[in-house]
Amino acid sequence: MRIESTVAALTLGAASLVAAVVPGTPALAAPAATCPDNGWSIRDGGTGYLFAASGVNIRTGPSTDCTSVGLGYPSHLVRLDCQKAGWSHIYNHTTGRLGWVRNDMLTNLPLRTC
Repeated sequence: MRIESTVAALTLGAASLVAAVVPGTPALAAPAATCPDNGWSIRDGGTGYLFAASGVNIRTGPSTDCTSVGLGYPSHLVRLDCQKAGWSHIYNHTTGRLGWVRNDMLTNLPLRTC
């Protein structure tokens, strides 16, 4: 019985050690990329069905390095706030997500600089 307990304890200890050194675990993950200037204002405020494709990333800043906070689809109602550097700041009324989308993933865009 004592031998079984010792083997079980060693097995658990080894498993913990392996989990701690496996690349890609949260403890060893690279820090999140810093987003560029993501300041915005509501310059347009118009709404419509603006997504040109399905599964369009809505991001925390105007860069693909910024975190995706949701997805947009052509059936979603969107408020257009403003644009900068090839990106638009939007509010997705359908999902409640607010963020940045590449202009080439949207349709019928008037130019309203942030």
